[in-house]
Amino acid sequence: MSEQLFYLVRGENETSDGALFPLGELPCTVGRGSNCQLQLDFQRISREHARFELKDNDLLLTDLDSTNGTFVNHRRVEGSESLSAGDIIHFGNHPFTLKMREPSGDTLIQATANEAQSSHDTIIGFTAQPTGFPVQAPEFFKLLNDEQIAGTAQPVVTSSGTVIALALSGRSSHPELQADSDVLFKLAEDLGEEVRLAQLIRRSCLEQASQAGLQSTLLLPIHAAECEDLDILVEEWQRLIAQYRHLAIACEVPLRALEDPSDLGSLRSHLKSLDVEICGAAQGLPTQQLADYRSHLDFLRISARHGPDRIPELIDALGSFVRILVDQIDEPGLIQPFSDAGATLFQGSAVSERADISTFA
Repeated sequence: MSEQLFYLVRGENETSDGALFPLGELPCTVGRGSNCQLQLDFQRISREHARFELKDNDLLLTDLDSTNGTFVNHRRVEGSESLSAGDIIHFGNHPFTLKMREPSGDTLIQATANEAQSSHDTIIGFTAQPTGFPVQAPEFFKLLNDEQIAGTAQPVVTSSGTVIALALSGRSSHPELQADSDVLFKLAEDLGEEVRLAQLIRRSCLEQASQAGLQSTLLLPIHAAECEDLDILVEEWQRLIAQYRHLAIACEVPLRALEDPSDLGSLRSHLKSLDVEICGAAQGLPTQQLADYRSHLDFLRISARHGPDRIPELIDALGSFVRILVDQIDEPGLIQPFSDAGATLFQGSAVSERADISTFA
């Protein structure tokens, strides 16, 4: 690989005929600064943004603590990333495709890398969205770094309307990023930051719930990506419980993300000693498979869209000790048929709209 010459083509289409930027001799620093081997005088690119280098015949790309980030194939670079020809690289929101040629190839003409309204200061944020790239990635990373999350809650009630828990989530409090948890997790998934966002939402929610003096059980979700390393997940929950022993906390686990029912058993063995109840999210799993989790669950969440006819099957599979929580109750008339079928807990806009945690103080 060391005998091959690398260059960037502006744009992320493989057939792009955009401007060409040879990397030249490696290592090669990319940025707006005049000292950079590859000077890209574009807005939202830092003075020293990233560095290309060869190591053991691998081409590596390292982000140099840039303001708006370096991304390879739409995932943020943390540390160094090994590259291959054809990879899509973003410096901030500027897309490039990595190419390589043999030394015998035609000589490349260095493109002029500047644009109107270039600034001596790095602009934070994107104004245009490259294809397939999160347009608000800088705002999202600032949200993570500055912990700009407002905790939200939605009551979980019995058929008589008694509140027995609050399902917690979060929304952005970044002034330029208006997003609820669904939008935030879509951004996080595009950028590979699902675990970090999930942890931040839990910390923020519990801190705000503690400040508000909430007495109800607090139901906190676990993201599917967190189930890939249960040891890290357990350690984080142990820290949270130790810090907020005065709060009643339950966790919601996406059962489909677990490799085996024994994983839930392992998680329960750690959390049971901390008095943490477990709610399983049934999405995507057939009733017969859910039966494998019966001894590890306190609650099971299902969608009202499946209709009340499924409830007796679930009770037969799980036993009467697992309480059925029906969400997406968007009409008041839905509660009674589900209750008659055996469901005991309900959540949705017809029960109560989601609101900031402070509302429930």
